[in-house]
This record gives sequence, C-alpha cells and structure tokens, in this order.
Amino acid sequence: MIMGTERKRLSSTGRLFLIPLCSALAIVTGVAESWFPLPFPGMRLGIANVFHLLALILSGPGSAVAVTALRLSLSFFLSGNVFSLACSTAGLMLSLPVSVILYVRYGASLSIPAISAASAFAFNIGQVAAVVVLTGEPTIAAYLPLLLAAAAVTGFAVGKLAETLARRLRQALFIR
Repeated sequence: MIMGTERKRLSSTGRLFLIPLCSALAIVTGVAESWFPLPFPGMRLGIANVFHLLALILSGPGSAVAVTALRLSLSFFLSGNVFSLACSTAGLMLSLPVSVILYVRYGASLSIPAISAASAFAFNIGQVAAVVVLTGEPTIAAYLPLLLAAAAVTGFAVGKLAETLARRLRQALFIR
C-alpha cells in the first residue's frame, strides 16, 4: 500500500497472531472499562478501540475489520445483551468505515488521533441513532452533543495511545 511513502505491513504469519491477540485485548479492555464510573450514562472511554486501530496501522483494513468483528461477536456471546449488540453494531457500522477510509485515503496527512476522534464521532452518531430507533424516543438525540464532546477528547487520547503502541511494536518487531 502506497500513500506518500510505502507502509510496511506484518507478514501473513504476523497477522495470524495479531488478529486474535488484538481481539482478546479489546474484549478484556472493554470489560474492564465498563467497571469504571463515568460522568454520564452511555459514555465510555473507548480504550478497547486502540486494538482495532493497532490492527489497522500494523496490518491494514482487513485485520481491523476482523478484530472488530471478533470483538463484537465474542462480547455479545459473553454478555448476551441484544440491546447492547444492536447499539454497538450500529456504532461500529459507521465508525469502522470512517477509520478505514480516513486511514487508507488520508493517512499520510491525517494523524492517528484525528482519525480516531472522527471514528469516535461516527460511533456515537450510530449508537444514538440505534437507541432512538429501538426506544422510539427521539428526544434521546439531544444527548448527542454531550457524547460528541466527550468523543473528541477520548477519541484523540485513544488515537494517541494506538499511535504510540504501533510505533513501539514496529520497533520491537523490526517493521519499518
């Protein structure tokens, strides 16, 4: 893949390890994150998203999609919460394409934190839309500006963490 400069990717063997590892870490991080109280309902830090971004950076869009799909399906299997599955699916159906498209098309000029923040915005829009449809309460959409403000901060921080981890893993694995 060429975008200004050629980006080196993991080998196919490396992807065999990266996808399940990132998926498992995303699930564990997501569960641990749910234990922390946050200022308002529905808000999450989104730290588990570090791992789909990491897969995207180190291995490309296919790996990011695989990590996201595994995380979503295994999280549902563990929780059995259909409402949460619907909301997460709606959010991910918007946020994953946003992060992939921005990274593939504009990754040479956009930072990972900016891509992550845009992805967090898209997730919140999809999630709120799902809640409005499922509950039949359009007034819930009034909550969106608060979630988007939080997404700007948390999305940027998650992107910064993913960027740092990717750089260090590239160094450790000798991927240039």
